[in-house]
Amino acid sequence: MFIKDLYRDEIRSGWLVKADIKKLWNRQLEIWAEVDRICRRHGITYWAGYGTLLGAARHKGFIPWDEDVDLCMMRPDYNRFMELLADELKPPFEIKEKLFGLIRISHSQTTVIDHTYIEGKPQAIAIDIFALDIVNDKTLEGSAAYKALDELLTAACNYPKIIRYVQSGGRLLNDLHVLEAISKTSEDKKIEILESYAAALWRQSSIIAWIQDTLNKVGKTFEKKWFDETIYLPFETIELPAPKRFDEILTAYYGDWRTPLKDDQNRKGNIYSADIPYKEFLAHFDIYNLIKKNPASH
Repeated sequence: MFIKDLYRDEIRSGWLVKADIKKLWNRQLEIWAEVDRICRRHGITYWAGYGTLLGAARHKGFIPWDEDVDLCMMRPDYNRFMELLADELKPPFEIKEKLFGLIRISHSQTTVIDHTYIEGKPQAIAIDIFALDIVNDKTLEGSAAYKALDELLTAACNYPKIIRYVQSGGRLLNDLHVLEAISKTSEDKKIEILESYAAALWRQSSIIAWIQDTLNKVGKTFEKKWFDETIYLPFETIELPAPKRFDEILTAYYGDWRTPLKDDQNRKGNIYSADIPYKEFLAHFDIYNLIKKNPASH
């Protein structure tokens, strides 16, 4: 058991935390324990990321109005981790979703269903693991490496944008025929190519970002050296690895991270159970009808 008073409601930081949310948290920490086992066995370094790092630093556990576990790895370690999953990940844990630089690992003995429901995918409580990838560090090498990676990402997601760029006089670092070929491959192959390319460029820049922010052009970046040393921060009844310079990372990302800003991220309207396997749940209910009756809150 990872959560104190698992079956009791509690007020944390002026926020009501219900027992059912605690059970959801606990399942996520069960998934974390499996990820931690794999990483320790193979010498892979990872850290708490996003709101999980913030929760560890500020609350010594989950942010009371949040419900996610986010972890992150440097791109080379992330790629190694991905290669190991087929042999190492054990039931009841499974891959829920795999995107470029993001994998969701879920607990098959649970259920989570919302407006993002996609038939055939595991509908279960999950944690997110993100890659840290390079961004432009304003050096000649870093600028070129990031531009080359961005071209591949754009070709994979929106090849017509590449054509418009060339037609307007833009110059590419990658061969146009290569970009065209990538745009026509399967989604799994695109991810494989992009992740291999990102790893090859890893040493070309000293500045990195959580991959989703790189894709979304958020502009919140970190220095690689901020991750040189790892410490362990209390998180509920466990300890999570965190960069020793987490203050600089959180400040760069959130600004005044010590002052809580409540947001309404809990699963109001979503269907979830920490106890019922999603396959059992799906066998008993008309999912599309339930989703209409339980609109997601975010």
